[in-house]
Amino acid sequence: MINKIFLGFTAVTYGYLGGWALFDPSSYVTAVGLTINTDLGSAEIRAVYGGINFLVGISAFVALMNSRNEKTFFTILLFLISGILLGRIISLIYGEYTSPFIGYFTAFEIVYFVFLVSALRKLRNRIF
Repeated sequence: MINKIFLGFTAVTYGYLGGWALFDPSSYVTAVGLTINTDLGSAEIRAVYGGINFLVGISAFVALMNSRNEKTFFTILLFLISGILLGRIISLIYGEYTSPFIGYFTAFEIVYFVFLVSALRKLRNRIF
């Protein structure tokens, strides 16, 4: 049941944030404290923050509707979250950890990381 709640929350959260960045990158970056200086910057926000996050939301919804996709989705999301956390650690080392948003995002990602590791361990130990 907790996996279903997690998948529903993920579908809504990532679907919303990804859609926002995908279709209105200017508004999105203003809200999170980034800037876009060129068309390339706008395209990158659409691609990385928009496209990837929107598809994470869609994939979470698919896994919510069909539990046989759960383990695959959790594995892929764990891979993505691990990469993001690696970037957060490097930012901390370089002294770029200055915005409150970074702390909020990092806490969110740590919770996701812990949940995903735990859920995958439980799924691995399931017999049926």
